[in-house]
Amino acid sequence: MNLIRNLSITSLYRTATSIPRYQLPTHYCSQKSFYTTSNNNHNISDINNDKTTDNVKDHRAKGESKELKLSFDTSDLSQFPKEIHTKNKKYPITEFEKYLHTVSKLRGPFPIDTFMRECLTNPRFGYYMNKDVFGKGGDFITAPEISQLFGEMVGIWCVSTWEKMGKPKSLRLVEFGPGRGTLMSDLLRSTRVFKDFQDALKQERAGVYLIEASPHNRQSQKTKLLYFKEDALKSEVVNSGKTPSDISVHWKNTLDEVPEDIGVPTLYIAQEFFDALPVNMFQFSKSRGWCEILVDEDITKDSPYHLRFVLSNGPNAMVATIQQKQLLPEFGVDGYQMELGVSGMGIAQKISQRIDTSGTGAAIIIDYGYDKVIKNSLQAIRDHQFVDLFDKPGTSDLSVWVDFQSLRRCIKRLKNQTTSIGPVDQGIFLKELGIEHRAMAIAQNLEKENQPEKVEELVKGYQKLVDPVEMGTTYKVLTITHKSIEPYGFSTAKSYDDEDLMIE
Repeated sequence: MNLIRNLSITSLYRTATSIPRYQLPTHYCSQKSFYTTSNNNHNISDINNDKTTDNVKDHRAKGESKELKLSFDTSDLSQFPKEIHTKNKKYPITEFEKYLHTVSKLRGPFPIDTFMRECLTNPRFGYYMNKDVFGKGGDFITAPEISQLFGEMVGIWCVSTWEKMGKPKSLRLVEFGPGRGTLMSDLLRSTRVFKDFQDALKQERAGVYLIEASPHNRQSQKTKLLYFKEDALKSEVVNSGKTPSDISVHWKNTLDEVPEDIGVPTLYIAQEFFDALPVNMFQFSKSRGWCEILVDEDITKDSPYHLRFVLSNGPNAMVATIQQKQLLPEFGVDGYQMELGVSGMGIAQKISQRIDTSGTGAAIIIDYGYDKVIKNSLQAIRDHQFVDLFDKPGTSDLSVWVDFQSLRRCIKRLKNQTTSIGPVDQGIFLKELGIEHRAMAIAQNLEKENQPEKVEELVKGYQKLVDPVEMGTTYKVLTITHKSIEPYGFSTAKSYDDEDLMIE
């Protein structure tokens, strides 16, 4: 039984409800025209004016791992406080915290993955649901908002991979968590010179599918992508339309809602998506083994917040499932904590299974993270500053560093016709796709137009994306691909022969 099925079983035993929530293409002559064209479609003046690198830091990739402090464990329910204290709290309890207290009272302490889902995608209180959180005016900035170069290089990866697939007549693009829609907008604009590629996107049952739960973000994406007369621009109920170049765009809540057609191969893009997916956290106890770290109401006198971390009373159903899949070591040091992106692994396996069923296809996952299991990286950010995880939940972005090792291994464990390669550093990945040539071509055009300010902006954006001191090494790229495809951008990827033998 694979991990996906295990997850559906363990969901029956959850302690609380969950609410769903950084070498060239083969035909270099066409690529050359992309890099050197003076067409206005590829001029930096054609992009959004909100792209900026001035005084904006990528705070989400700067956090440091630290242990979660547990108030107590729940092995002895008499430890619950007998008195309710609210006077010494940092601020009055919010409506969202009252709701979380109700969940805790009715069903007991709930897992961290539930806490993250509620904080980010609760229909009423969720951080992503009702405002623009991106860019200088939001809480963080992402690569597509820094420079048009990023979306254009992802476009080149898509075109080159489509060529490796044999140039199928129909093609579908699926992007997870599209933000403002900037990446997809730059991708579609910059690939217009590849006529056959765009024609494949225009076929029946093909096109673009955006996985987005936030109504606010959907509206931003519609404005960015759709032809101005499309009905979807005027209604939240209408969730499909066409771009000015006649490519269909559809909005879905989850991957499960995207049609699975064997005759329409798919390329998947997940840029800074997996870092926002819920994780589960565990702690080893000498006396009880692995326990899950949970979230509970805090009505004690000394704590400044209304929620706290507690420990499960020994191994629960989630621990049992994780141990069955050998995702937790058998033993550990007393007090050792470990973070597992179970939700992310489930989505990665679904992508793999879809590619396997289709017979071709690939995905790229771009995010900050490590090629190893992570101890604890959960962090909260508000107004470009780190804050406590329990400081007014629902008003801060919650994110984690992505465990690329576990993602890669969970794909290989499926033992189907897909594999996972990487991760590689974002800077190297972008350079292999030709970001230097593209930046130089744009800079030459801007110099001819006497726009030195935009040249400087272009150079700053380029450096931020590829410089090892900036996003070049902190951000990494992993691919899930059909074994018949050797995707571009991964020539520096390590081989994992020992790992493959262990999985076999």
